[in-house]
Amino acid sequence: MWNLLPIQRSRISVQPVSAPDLPLSSSFFDAVNNTLICAFGPSEEFHHIEIQEISKTGEVRLLASWDSVPIGQGSHPDQIVDLHYFPDANSVVVVLSGGDIVSVRIKDEDQLEGIVEIVGSIDEGIAAAAWSPDEEIIALATGVQTFILLNRQFDPLAERNIDAADLKISPHVSVGWGKKETQFEGKGIKGMRDPTIPERVDEGVLSARDDGKVRISWRGDGAYVSVNSVDTLDLEVRQLLRRTIRVYSREGVLDSISEPVNGQESFVSWRPSGNSIASVQRVADGEERRLDVIFFERNGLRRYEFNTRLVADEPILDLQWNVESSVLAILLINRIQLWTMNNYYWYLKQEVYLYGEEQLAFMKWHPERPLTLILGRENLLEIHEFTWDLCSGSKSPPNDYGVLMVVNGSALMITPLGIANTPPPMSLRDLKVLETPTQAAINSSNDIIAVLEHSMIELATWSLLTPSKIGNPQVTKAIPLTAIDEARVARQIQFINRQTFAVVFDYHGYSRLVILRLDSDLEHDIIYVEDFDISVVTMATRTDHRAICVELANAEIRQISFTSIGSGSEEVASENIGWLPERCSTIAETIVQDRVIVFGLASNGRLYANQQRISVSCTSFIVAEQHLAFTTAQSLLKFVHLTGGESDFDIPADSGVSMDERCRSIERGAKIVSIIPSKVSIVLQMPRGNLETIFPRLLVLEGIRRSIDKKDYLQAFMACRVHRVNLDILYDYNPDLFTGNVELFVSSLRKVEFLDLFISGLTNEDVTKTIYKETLPSASINSTLSGLSLQEGISSKVSPDGKTKVNRICDALLEVLLKYYSQTHTQSIITAYLCKDPADIESALILIANLGHDNQEKLIAAVEHICFLQDVNKLYDYALGLYNLPLALLIARQSQKDPREYLPFIDNLQKQTPLRRRFLLDTHLGRYDKALVHLCDLKYDEDGNDVFSEVEKFVVTHNLYKNALRIYKYEPLKQYAILKLFAKHLKSNNEFKEAGLAYELLGDYADALDSYVFGSHWREALAVCSMARLPQDEVQVISQKLAESLYEARRYVDAATIYLEYRRDLKEAVRSLCKGFFFDEAIRIILQQNSPGYLEEIVDPALVEGFNQITELLSDCRGQLNAQLERLRELRLKKANDPMSYFEGPEESDVPDNVSIAPSELSTSASLLTRYTGKTGGTAHTGATRRTAKNRRREERKRARGKKGSIYEEEYLVNSTRRLIERINETRDDARRLIETLSRREMHERAVEIQRRYVEMINNIKSCVIEVFTISETDRQRFDDDGNMYLLPEQSIPRVEEFEKLNILDYN
Repeated sequence: MWNLLPIQRSRISVQPVSAPDLPLSSSFFDAVNNTLICAFGPSEEFHHIEIQEISKTGEVRLLASWDSVPIGQGSHPDQIVDLHYFPDANSVVVVLSGGDIVSVRIKDEDQLEGIVEIVGSIDEGIAAAAWSPDEEIIALATGVQTFILLNRQFDPLAERNIDAADLKISPHVSVGWGKKETQFEGKGIKGMRDPTIPERVDEGVLSARDDGKVRISWRGDGAYVSVNSVDTLDLEVRQLLRRTIRVYSREGVLDSISEPVNGQESFVSWRPSGNSIASVQRVADGEERRLDVIFFERNGLRRYEFNTRLVADEPILDLQWNVESSVLAILLINRIQLWTMNNYYWYLKQEVYLYGEEQLAFMKWHPERPLTLILGRENLLEIHEFTWDLCSGSKSPPNDYGVLMVVNGSALMITPLGIANTPPPMSLRDLKVLETPTQAAINSSNDIIAVLEHSMIELATWSLLTPSKIGNPQVTKAIPLTAIDEARVARQIQFINRQTFAVVFDYHGYSRLVILRLDSDLEHDIIYVEDFDISVVTMATRTDHRAICVELANAEIRQISFTSIGSGSEEVASENIGWLPERCSTIAETIVQDRVIVFGLASNGRLYANQQRISVSCTSFIVAEQHLAFTTAQSLLKFVHLTGGESDFDIPADSGVSMDERCRSIERGAKIVSIIPSKVSIVLQMPRGNLETIFPRLLVLEGIRRSIDKKDYLQAFMACRVHRVNLDILYDYNPDLFTGNVELFVSSLRKVEFLDLFISGLTNEDVTKTIYKETLPSASINSTLSGLSLQEGISSKVSPDGKTKVNRICDALLEVLLKYYSQTHTQSIITAYLCKDPADIESALILIANLGHDNQEKLIAAVEHICFLQDVNKLYDYALGLYNLPLALLIARQSQKDPREYLPFIDNLQKQTPLRRRFLLDTHLGRYDKALVHLCDLKYDEDGNDVFSEVEKFVVTHNLYKNALRIYKYEPLKQYAILKLFAKHLKSNNEFKEAGLAYELLGDYADALDSYVFGSHWREALAVCSMARLPQDEVQVISQKLAESLYEARRYVDAATIYLEYRRDLKEAVRSLCKGFFFDEAIRIILQQNSPGYLEEIVDPALVEGFNQITELLSDCRGQLNAQLERLRELRLKKANDPMSYFEGPEESDVPDNVSIAPSELSTSASLLTRYTGKTGGTAHTGATRRTAKNRRREERKRARGKKGSIYEEEYLVNSTRRLIERINETRDDARRLIETLSRREMHERAVEIQRRYVEMINNIKSCVIEVFTISETDRQRFDDDGNMYLLPEQSIPRVEEFEKLNILDYN
């Protein structure tokens, strides 16, 4: 699909300096200095040789000149066989046919000519010479059939005779792969003839036009070299001259000899990629006369060929491959043909003609620029530069048919890919022209084709209005180029709109742009001409077909635009719109929000948008109205939304391809050849030539949005269905539009199956903010939207009324379906009910039940559909819950249930009374609250007995006490009976207070007292004692029991109250208060009861004991804090310095004795946090933890222990410090009360010591609390079951309050 487009044509006139009239003999590109080395002479008149260097600015520098010696005794001049420049040595090596090898050492620029030295000489003369690609070896063929290899220092490496005897060492055996003789042609055809034996065997007869020369060609890697020479064979009856290609290794060892081919000539060119050797054959077999290019394998076997379509007697001067093996150039007398191959089909892409009529002398490809060619003739050099280009049609709907035109000699192969994806080398239609096109263009409406040729422009008409009847284009007009510009050569052509096209003319390095307009009869008028001081590189039509941009050789971009001025006329204006950062071989122009954007692709793979670089590895690109699509060397296809300026373009990254719809992987080497927005497709061409049409998700979604905006829901739905796009986008793209057109949506889809597919695929996720967020231009720019998480995308679809997105859509659809389509869309109504969250199964079953038995087929179909959507067992239970036994039976028949199970059950239910049936059904379904209501309503069983006893058993069995109390609230006797059962239940469940209250309501004080005592509710228990008027001795026993239980429960104040008020035991009351550090209360009641002796007997010893207790606590906490802080710092330092050993080292106890822990090449190394996450590297994305419950419990025990050296030690130390702070905070009030009482009892030293130690402890904690509880973000990283990373919440820093010191003690 790619054509060769000439982008620059330079002409250099060269003249010898040292001697007049020396012809130009050879040239060589200096890729390092970007100069040209030229050699002149010798000639018949002057036996002189001159070497010049020509810079890119045209400056000429004489490098060397010397006189050559004529060959033999006559006056035949010596000839230059090979010219080569070595930039590393700054020298030129010239190989002469007389046998001399001359080295010219070039001096500095300020010096004169270089030093000329003959470094070697071969007496027999040199017939051919060629340097290896690595410039380390030169291969020579002498005039006496000798093959010589010399190294860079011209020391001999090998010397071999080119002898006819060599032909015996290479017996060729061909099995005829791909030949006609080996193809199946039916039974009996050609009998039993061996297909590997050809009908005619070539002898290698020499061509009548053979020049008798020897030619040499190296393979691209320099490992082998081929030599094409003439061998003389002495046969029994005659002597035969035969052309032979010999292949030698780099060491000079003969590797193979080519098979004989009649009419083969001397030309040989080894394809640099190494897979074939090209030569020329003139076929003269009877009436068949043609000129072929033939190819040999390295082993000498002929592989394939192609017809050059030339006259059989056409002289060929040379045959050369370019450096990247993509173009084969054939040098003719007056022109050069450029051939390319795809899918083993050869295309003639260009025929290059020279200025003037002189005969071409030589051609050479640039050693580094694959599409730069130099042509030489007498005193004139032309440098031609090409690029790969697509001749394509409009990319704007509705004319985006994807028209591509492929040049193939005098045939223009045309294929509209949007109508027929005809694979090359075939095409849908062909256009026959008179000459090989230089370039072709098609107008914006695809009905006029302009073909630029060497001498004319041919205009053809075509029609795509009826795709089923597309004919061949017909040439209706030819415009001679001389009628447009007589002195210049046309190089490029491009349509601007339907009737206007532009042509670029070249003349000696300058360019002229001519714009022509066609009328209805295809007559032309020149409406605009502009001359440029430098050469035009390329041009491109703007996507809106209202302007054309031209790129000049200095990377300047000029735009020629057309503005309507009324009366059907237009004004043409030319302006500079900027520069590209470097010269680009392919450009495209578009308008983005009234701003002109010019895209350019340079030969080095850099893609630019104006001055902004888009990519550094672009291989192809194409521009549509809203998107830029390009491929990269990383085998990726990327899309860029064209919004804002070029600096606002959001370029998708190479990583994360699977998550970004703007980027997708493609086959290696694939390139874009067409984009068809109306069909949401892109056509790629693979390296081997075949085409592949893909539908990128971004283009598909753009087409779906267009359909939604037009309310064409059927087309949008079908696009989603075909391309597997989430159907939620039909709603999420424009919820208000969908909600306002639900009836239109239902009527558009027509089929019930389509509506069911939409409803069943609904989710609460907003796909425009999650999986398709990158496909909208606004999403690419809005960073907030780009960072929206999946959960946020889901939660954003909850409406203010609390309905989720799915429920809102289902309710809207149900409203329309039940109103207008209840008879025809029953299946969709059921689907809408069941797809709600939670599923409204009851409504769906009620709908089915209301269908009745009048339409049995519809009823069965509805049951089958609902059973398909929901678990049939659940549906069976719901049908029973509706008390509809016939419906339940229908559903049961759709399940895998055994009829022996459900038929007896249903038969038994049919025999029951309605209330008993409902009770049994609700009990079976576990709906015990409803079952209780039906049982209570039953009142009497089948035998006439009261069912209350059955109610009591049912209530106790299913814990329905509150339900029963509510049912019997107007029947006191039954309610009290239920309440008694409830109180017993509460007591058995240790809910003693509520049990006691229930017993009090029932007047059962004994059970109430028992419940209160068990629950240590001493106030209620002692109150019940009074209400029950118990004897005093029983009250004393109960009070003693309550006081002891409260003391054990550390409720010291309550215990002291009972001792003091009910037992009159002041001593025990004081002891209880002192135990709880309530010294002030103890002193108060002692003095109130006038018993000061207890101060020294009880209070003072308790103060000493409290002092010891608090002192010991503070000492332990200080030691623990210091030790843990030191260990924590040590661990964190180790983790920072050597995280691998800290995290990855397995504990010895975790490794079984029979398991090797040595890593292997096939094992997956764990990450630094794998041991924290409980996952291995191989299962991080599967959600499988590979752990049993026992292993998880063991891991939790390890975490709780925080064993030293384990990965849980740091976590354990942090939690332990938190517990220490909590413990200090809990004892704060006790210490404060202790200090106050010690001061009152004149124990100042102890009070001061406690206060000092407590304040010191608080300060120590404050100084390290931030350090301990601050954990880095890396240490908080964890991975969920899906392999997604998340952060643990930051550790909250405990609050450490100041200790309130007594000022009267704060003076020490």
